[in-house]
Amino acid sequence: MRVVGIDPSLTSTGLAWLEEDWPEPRTTTVRSSGSRDHGLELRARRIGDLASEVLRTAADAALVVVEAPSFGSAGGSSWDRAGLWWRIVGCLTSADTPVAQVAPRTRARWASGTGKADKAAVSAGVARLWPGVDITTSDEADALALATMGAQHLGWDVPTLARHHDPLQVVRWPATLCATYPTGA
Repeated sequence: MRVVGIDPSLTSTGLAWLEEDWPEPRTTTVRSSGSRDHGLELRARRIGDLASEVLRTAADAALVVVEAPSFGSAGGSSWDRAGLWWRIVGCLTSADTPVAQVAPRTRARWASGTGKADKAAVSAGVARLWPGVDITTSDEADALALATMGAQHLGWDVPTLARHHDPLQVVRWPATLCATYPTGA
């Protein structure tokens, strides 16, 4: 069984995955470049290519945990970011892959102890949890946080800290999964 974490981005999508019978997680970054000045055809192709690359890793996963959109984020290309997010999530749910979404602040709180943690603090928290894993970008760290959250929810034998319990409780997990994470305090 595999759990995949996805931190979607138009330029640097972080992916991480854990296998139930493999002790070390794996991470990678899917990079892409484009411009808001590109026409619809190029932008649509870019989104499709990015989604296809992500879906190759997420195929046949027991659970995919994706970072939810950050509605407070500023910057251009919001429609394209939303298109990528929905393309990935839509393909996964159409294939009956269980998908959970985690708000950025919930992911930050899980990784660092505070929902206001920046990318560096989240990366540091994930690196401490998985000291032997080569995490090369903050996007990979985010994805590994998400994948680990999913594995914890499924009751897998992965590193777990006391502070992880509360953030896991606010995630909307797919109804098709049974939580085995301890619910007691």
